[in-house]
Amino acid sequence: MIKAGIIGCGGISRVHAWVLKNMEDVTVTALCDIDIGKARALAEEYYDPDTLTLCSDYRELFDMDIDVVHICTPHFLHAPMAVGLLDHKKAVFMEKPCAVSEEQFEELKKADAANSGKLGFCFQNRYNEAVIKMEELIAEDRIGQVTGGRAFVTWRREKDYYDSSDWKGTKEKEGGGVLINQSIHTLDLLLRFLGEPETVKATAANHHLDIEVEDTVEAWLEFKDGKRACFYASNCYSGDAPVLLEIQGTKGRLMMNGSDLMLFPDDGNAISFNGAGEGYIGKSYWGNGHRDCIRDFYRSLKEGKRFKNDIDSVKNVFNVTMEIYKQTEIGG
Repeated sequence: MIKAGIIGCGGISRVHAWVLKNMEDVTVTALCDIDIGKARALAEEYYDPDTLTLCSDYRELFDMDIDVVHICTPHFLHAPMAVGLLDHKKAVFMEKPCAVSEEQFEELKKADAANSGKLGFCFQNRYNEAVIKMEELIAEDRIGQVTGGRAFVTWRREKDYYDSSDWKGTKEKEGGGVLINQSIHTLDLLLRFLGEPETVKATAANHHLDIEVEDTVEAWLEFKDGKRACFYASNCYSGDAPVLLEIQGTKGRLMMNGSDLMLFPDDGNAISFNGAGEGYIGKSYWGNGHRDCIRDFYRSLKEGKRFKNDIDSVKNVFNVTMEIYKQTEIGG
């Protein structure tokens, strides 16, 4: 039986708690939050509080009899906490982003190198049914050679969202705004299909609220083999619209709108595919891949195999995110 713990008992931790509760070979033995009341509330919602260790200092987990720790804390804490846990031989499953600065990322790389195979990241949208189907159709040459892509994230965040914590909307603790928080998953998917860009040109702005970070960002990406991509994300919309991701090829294009997937071949009629999966855990815009992503991480630990969401797999999206922030001077 694998023993697990969770650090950070806010909203996203409930997704992790639910998944772990429903895994037969995992038992949650510790919950940690600087607000011990949040840890107790999470324990009461999903487990028996009397069977868990509740603590307010994550360093208490260093010497506990525990195998895997899930990090669900504010962004700026992700990398330092992971480094400490890895150095104490714990496996770590971390929410995005992996780091809020290049310095943090370098420290994380060093800790990962010394504890190979024990660090994984929750880029759960890679496991969504529509995304997996897109990968299959591209591999089957249904759109020919990929030539480019575009992605749009238009969501809504109001003042109360940023007032709900002391870290959201701040450069130091969130590391940025709509790019590093709400739309990093979509940028990640765009880059998975296109590769590592050779040129990145971007602009960012704060149109909507009085916060330190961007609420809107756009980027143009050019790749060594001639592929091009357009990326746009904003928290200024009137609602949380479905994410749009389109991949263009020499023989057609694939368009994912939320969980709906369409194939538009140049020589035929459009074809739709069911990419909805089994529904959502938590908020719908988090995607429906958390369960499979978390299970895959535990499977990789047990089998001693590489987890596909390892540090090498997130390096590209991290580097592009940092490059956009360097150019825009808003955020990280």
